[in-house]
Amino acid sequence: MTTRHFPTIAKRSSIRIIAVGLSLGLPLTFITASPLQAAETIATAIQGLGQGSSGEAVAQLQQALISSGVRIAGGADGVFGPKTLDALHSFQSSHGLALTDTVDEATAVALGLVTASTSGLHRGSRGDAVAELQQALVDAGYTPNGGVDGVFGAGTESALRAFQTAAGLAVTGEVDTLTAARLLSRSSSAPVAAAAPSAPAIPEALTAAAGLRYGDWGDGVTALQNALISKGVSIRGGADGLFGRATESSLREFQTSRGLEATGVADEATLSALAVDSAVMAPSVAAVPAAYAQLVGLRPGALGDSVAALQRRLLDLGVRVRGGADGVFGPATAQSVKDFQSARGLEASGIVDEATAAALGVDAASAPTPAAATGSTTGYGVYGERGERVSRLQQAIVDAGVTLRGGVDGVFGSATAAAVMTVQRQAGLQVTGVVNEATAAVLGLTGSVAPADSPVASVAIAAFPVQGACGFTDTWHDARSGGRLHLGVDVIAARGKLLYAVADGTITKVYRDAPGTLAGNGLRLTMADGTYFFYAHLDTFAEGIAEGVAVTAGQVIGTVGSTGNAGTAHLHFEVHPGGGAAVNPYPIIKAVDACHLTEPLVMSETAADAPVDPMAPADESTVVEADAALQE
Repeated sequence: MTTRHFPTIAKRSSIRIIAVGLSLGLPLTFITASPLQAAETIATAIQGLGQGSSGEAVAQLQQALISSGVRIAGGADGVFGPKTLDALHSFQSSHGLALTDTVDEATAVALGLVTASTSGLHRGSRGDAVAELQQALVDAGYTPNGGVDGVFGAGTESALRAFQTAAGLAVTGEVDTLTAARLLSRSSSAPVAAAAPSAPAIPEALTAAAGLRYGDWGDGVTALQNALISKGVSIRGGADGLFGRATESSLREFQTSRGLEATGVADEATLSALAVDSAVMAPSVAAVPAAYAQLVGLRPGALGDSVAALQRRLLDLGVRVRGGADGVFGPATAQSVKDFQSARGLEASGIVDEATAAALGVDAASAPTPAAATGSTTGYGVYGERGERVSRLQQAIVDAGVTLRGGVDGVFGSATAAAVMTVQRQAGLQVTGVVNEATAAVLGLTGSVAPADSPVASVAIAAFPVQGACGFTDTWHDARSGGRLHLGVDVIAARGKLLYAVADGTITKVYRDAPGTLAGNGLRLTMADGTYFFYAHLDTFAEGIAEGVAVTAGQVIGTVGSTGNAGTAHLHFEVHPGGGAAVNPYPIIKAVDACHLTEPLVMSETAADAPVDPMAPADESTVVEADAALQE
C-alpha cells in the first residue's frame, strides 16, 4: 500500500476527531484548532506508543485492548510496560496483523482508535480513497480490472473479495475495519521492491520463501527454517515445513539480531541477511529418515502411537526407558531422551528436535555407546498431575507473590500452568508453562519422584479431521491472550476444505459464531465412551449436522473457516478423553496424518445413507452459544 500519513484524517468527520480527542484527554484547544491540526495531534497521541510511554493516551490504548477481549494485568493504568506490550502482541496476533513493538496505524485502526481513509468503501464509491484502496490491492497482488481509477466497480469488488478470502476475513466486498487494518498491516510488512546494490544474492533455494508469514506451509517454509537453523537460530519442532508461532518467533529473533524490523515476515531484507556467508542454505543436521520424521516435535506431555514409536526406538538403541513403550511422554521418557541426546553430543533438551530425530535413524552398531540411563522420574510436577509435589510447586508460586487461580489444590491444570508462565516471564526465562531446572531454581524447589498414578490417556482416531493440503505442528500449551493456554492443535488449510468426523459418534453440541466469541462456529463429536472431540472456527456445517445426530468416521461434517478469533483459516481441534480435561492431540492426529490427501474421502455405503452437502447451514434450532471452557 502507498505510504500514508495521518493528516489524511482531516478528511473525516470533525465530530469523530473531537470524540477521540476528548477520550484521549487532549486539550479542547488542540481538538478544535483545525481538523488537520486535531488529526495530527490525535495520531501523535496514539501511533508510536511503546514501552516507556505513559499518560492518557496509553490508558486509552489499554482500555481499547481490554474492550477487545485482551486481558492486561493491572488494567488501564496509563503505563506502557511489558504486560501492555504482551497484550498488544496478543491483539495483533489474533487479528492477523504484523507484530510490532509500538502502535502502528494498522493496529490503531483495528482497535477503532483511528479510522482508515478506506474504511466503509463499497461498490459505487468514488474518489481518492478508492484509488488508495485499489493501489493497496495492487500492492497485495490483487489488481482490479480497470486498475487504479478511483471508481469502486465490479473489478474492485472482485479483487477485494479475493483479498478477503485469502486473508481469512469475512468476504463482504466492502472495506470493514479489519479489512482496512489488514491492508495497512500488509503494506507495512510487504517485501521491499529491490535489494540494495550491495546486498548478497538470495540463493535459489530461498526464493520460494519470499513473503512467507504465519499460516503458510510447504517447501519454501522448510527452506526458510533450514536457513535460520544454519544461522544458529533454534526452531522448536525443527524444519517441519509449517510456518507456525515457533517459526514466527525464531524469525523475529533473527531479524532483531540483525537490526531489521522484527515483523515475523520473510521479506527481502531478511532473506538477504540470511544469505550473508551462506552460499548454500542447507539443513544444519543430517537428513531425517522418513521413518523418524513423525517424531519431530515430541515433548513431555505428548501421548499416543508416535510416543510409543520413539520409546521403542530408544530401547532398540540400548537406552533404558522406564515403563517401556507405553505411549506416554512423561518424566521417565524425557530423561531417556536426554540420555540419548547427551550420548550423541546433542543438546540434552528432552525434546525430539530434528537433530535428535536424525540421530535416531543411525544404526546402533555404528553409533557411540549410550551412557547408562537412570530412568529417574525426579522432577517438579507436570500438567495433569495431582499430588504432593504439585502442592509444593503451587505453594512456592503463591510464596513468590504470583496469583494462582484456585489456590493450592494439588492439581496441575491450566491455572497452575498459567501461574508458572507468569513466574517465568517475571524472571526473564523462556515462557513455556513447564517447570524446568531454571524455573525450579527461581521458586526454590527441589526435585522429587513422580506419583505412580500419573495421568495416562490413550485415544485412537479412525480418520484425519481435515482434507489436504494442510499443515500442523505441536502447539500444545502455547501461550494465548488473557493468560490462556492452547488446549488443541491447529490444522491450517484453505477456507472451504472439508472437515471429517474422526470417529463414530454423536454430535452433542453445535456452536454458532457471534461477536466476542473465540471459537466461532464449532461442534462436539462424542464417542460412546464419553470421549469427545471439539472442532472450532468452522466456515459452514454439513447438511443435517445437529445435536443428537449420529455420524460415522470419515463423514463430512463441515468446512474449514476462520470464524471466532481465528487470524487465518484453520481447524482448532481438541481431544477430551472420557469427557474430561483436554490432552495433547498432536500425537493422536499425527498417527493418521493425511495432509497430503487432497481428494475428498469416499464414503462407503455403510458409512452414510445419502450424499452430504458440505456447504449447507446447520439446523438453527440445535445451535447453542459456545461456553468459555471450550474457547480456543
